[in-house]
Amino acid sequence: MITMKRHRDDSVANTPVSNRSNGFRTSSGAQSSPTRQLQQKRTSLQYLTKRISPHPPGSRHSSVAPSSLPHLAYTHSHIPSAAPFADSVRPENEAEVEEREQSDNLDEVIMAVEMRDKGTVGCSYYLPREQTLYMMADVERGGVVVINTLKLHIRPSVVILSLRADECMEKCFDPEGNRRGSISGNDEQFRLPFALEYRPSSEFNYEAGRKKLVNLNLFSDGGPEVSFVTPGMEDSLEDYGVGNGAGYTSRQGKILRLSAWIDMESRSTIGCAGALLTYIGRRKAVEYLPSDEMAMSSFRISAMKMFSLKGMMFVNADTLASLQILQSESSPNTHSQGPMRASSGSKEGLSVYGLFHHLARTPQGKHLLRSYFLRPSLNMDVINERLETASVFLRPDNDSPLQKLTKNLGQIKDMRTVMIHLRKGISSGLGKGGGIKSGIWSSLRSFAFHTLQIKDALKEVIGAEKLAIIVKVFEKFDTHEIASVGRMISDTIDFAESAETHRTVVNLGIDDELDAMKRTYNGMDDLLSRTSRDIAATIPAVYSLDLNVIFFPQIGFLISIALNPNTGRGDYEGGQGEHRWDRSFSSDTRIYYKDYRMHELDETLGDIYAAVCDKEIEIVHALGQQVLEREAMLNLTSDICGELDSLLALAQGAKIYKYCRPRMTRKNIIQIKGGRHPLQELTVPSYIPNDTFIVGGMGEHPAIQEHEEDLDPSQSTSESRYAKGPSMLMMTGPNYSGKSVYLKQIALIVYMAHVGCYVPAERAIVGLTDKILTRIATRETVSRFQSAFMIDLQQVALAMTLATNRSLVIIDEFGKGTDSSDGAGLACGVFEHFLSLGDKRPKVLGATHFHEIFENGFLKPRPSLAFGYMEVRLDREAQDLGDQITYLYNFRFGRSITCYGSCCAALNGVDRAVVDRANELVELIAKGEDIVATCATISPEEEDDLKDAEATARHFLLRDIRVLLSQDAGTDARENSRIVLEEVMQLS
Repeated sequence: MITMKRHRDDSVANTPVSNRSNGFRTSSGAQSSPTRQLQQKRTSLQYLTKRISPHPPGSRHSSVAPSSLPHLAYTHSHIPSAAPFADSVRPENEAEVEEREQSDNLDEVIMAVEMRDKGTVGCSYYLPREQTLYMMADVERGGVVVINTLKLHIRPSVVILSLRADECMEKCFDPEGNRRGSISGNDEQFRLPFALEYRPSSEFNYEAGRKKLVNLNLFSDGGPEVSFVTPGMEDSLEDYGVGNGAGYTSRQGKILRLSAWIDMESRSTIGCAGALLTYIGRRKAVEYLPSDEMAMSSFRISAMKMFSLKGMMFVNADTLASLQILQSESSPNTHSQGPMRASSGSKEGLSVYGLFHHLARTPQGKHLLRSYFLRPSLNMDVINERLETASVFLRPDNDSPLQKLTKNLGQIKDMRTVMIHLRKGISSGLGKGGGIKSGIWSSLRSFAFHTLQIKDALKEVIGAEKLAIIVKVFEKFDTHEIASVGRMISDTIDFAESAETHRTVVNLGIDDELDAMKRTYNGMDDLLSRTSRDIAATIPAVYSLDLNVIFFPQIGFLISIALNPNTGRGDYEGGQGEHRWDRSFSSDTRIYYKDYRMHELDETLGDIYAAVCDKEIEIVHALGQQVLEREAMLNLTSDICGELDSLLALAQGAKIYKYCRPRMTRKNIIQIKGGRHPLQELTVPSYIPNDTFIVGGMGEHPAIQEHEEDLDPSQSTSESRYAKGPSMLMMTGPNYSGKSVYLKQIALIVYMAHVGCYVPAERAIVGLTDKILTRIATRETVSRFQSAFMIDLQQVALAMTLATNRSLVIIDEFGKGTDSSDGAGLACGVFEHFLSLGDKRPKVLGATHFHEIFENGFLKPRPSLAFGYMEVRLDREAQDLGDQITYLYNFRFGRSITCYGSCCAALNGVDRAVVDRANELVELIAKGEDIVATCATISPEEEDDLKDAEATARHFLLRDIRVLLSQDAGTDARENSRIVLEEVMQLS
């Protein structure tokens, strides 16, 4: 049936009403957001009907009147609990969290970048999730390398470039030229992992950018916070200023104050910030109406932070891909892919970060953990603090509190996201099946309870008194305020009734006026029963059997009787005068009327449900305002929970995978006992651990040496041993013996140590390493115009350019992509270059099969060069070629000149005839024979044929054919020639 819904402006809209047969009465009405900015998501309101029959429920004359459930924007669910806000909440899964956050573009990352003269790079990016604008100090002569690093670490979803960007910069973001080469400019963008925007160069102007930053009202009350952070550092140096009474109200004063916190000499970055703010303003103008107050909370900048590439290990995309630090797997569903989706439908695959990713329980913890692996720290204090935190939580007597912490962290939501939703008025969950259980009130209540549980659990941790994260929890967690938030929500919101009615319902006892209205509304059953009996007494008895009095919110009280299908009218339509019934509307089986008694009820009680809803709106609005007053405290608490979650993930990973704590040192050394590859060991039945010892150059200003006990006495007994250790380890030996895995495991142990993570080894001493540069894998793509060998050359050239004495360089079989002589010469030249750097030489791990560079003395032995190989066992008596060699995967010092390539070929299914022929040639080369002359030898049959051909040619040359072809021979010349040739063939 269709009811008429009356709005506040007396306009009327048709609203569908569905039937309910369980007799439970539920009302509905409009409800707004908890704050002025909170705008309710209007859904079609479905109103129930209330009908009372004068006949008993079991009577055959009783009928079921149409009714419906209300469906409102603020939907919550009740969590059964005996204590306030101590309920267990069904946690959202990752898909629900992702869908909820993507609907608000919270995971969007907007980046503006520009490269000016001489390669100076400026960059600024904005995170809607954090409402923070990040600005980088200009990097002089950074070039394309720095741009690629920024793109890799920031992972933007929108990239803003200047129209005057040069070709090299464009290729960094759009190597195939899809964006500018597009006719439509739309479909081709989806081939990129981000949306690419080209803007006029005027938007990147320094003066325009400075004006926009000043116009942010940076130092007014409630303005953004300003801090300076260095990636990899735990704490930021923060200062908050309002400028009151300090002369900062004028534009010049604001610029002076801004200069105290932002490097105003970073002209490229200031211009990028201006272009980014212009883009945000344009997005607001397009997506929101001028009077829409949601525009104030969207793309809001509440903090501004400077970031620098200093203090972090340099790693590029080649290193991350070669070592499998991070490795995403794309979704097979193309509808989940595209630049405007934060995750592009991908998930973390088999990678080092993937070993720990699932151990983080909170969204903010996962984000922070990923930043740890993307930006390894060079700050010894930060690294050691993370390692010490893991060691404390790994103590056996801390197992119980660790389990409590992980359990409670699983119920913690990201409060920054919740606060953004609260400001926008999104109260219900936005994920699949969203409702009360995933709404903001339930999330806040759960957050308050579990945060207090986390603080209590940390009191049980033994030996954690001096940990920075523990100190931060006890200093920053405002127990009283957090408890008051949970108590306010539990006292105000009736979660059981909210889940039942699909709207936010306020508890009894909060407001006397609201309680009185609810009692009146709840007592309406008796009123309708009495009214129904009174009316039935005034009409003929035959019609009173099927008479009902019902109530529709927004429509009022109505008399309902059966519809006569023959006449299309009711069998009884009231009397004359004041007893006349006015027809309102009808359904297929019922017809509805109003008389003077219904009008009287409408005037006294008709708006009671709307009044209840309006009053609840006011109360929820006030509750939202009180929560937003504590936004800074809630966000800080949420961030600390995320930091604790990320550190616990590192600790749990160390326990699960049986890692050990590395010892970080300022000495330029890598000393590993029983090292393992963290990924390889998970894919094989057993893994053979190996040792490593390598030393880098002392540098121009040698670091202060630590105590000698830092070194293993079995490998170093004096400071001179440290200074004379090998800086280059060259791996030779058979294919398939584990050389590449060995090189990678060393690099991964160094990398993980700088993350502040335990490492796969029995013992490890790792010196600070500023860069890990690799030439391991060739990442070929049709979008790059270089050949595979040219890509290898670029990787090596980058390593030679950027390497310092603190760097670790991995070069695996460089030179194999070209002629063997050229490849051997290039490989020898690269290794010689690194060895000749003296005190500036980096730590180099290499592998090669070019033995001639050692045999011929091109790369001369020296103390800084060490050789190693992976041990194999050879059984020449084995019948099967595949059984002749056994790979032991044990590292041994020395040089091996055997490769056993033919055995490796046989193991991989190469035809036996090919393998045998290869072995024959190998034996000839080993004997020193001329392989060209050997390969030119012919068989006896071929030799006989060659002699016959020679004899035929000699007989032919002895005959004088000039006479036969002369003019005197006449017409017989042709015939004579044939006779001569036949004679020659017969003689042969």
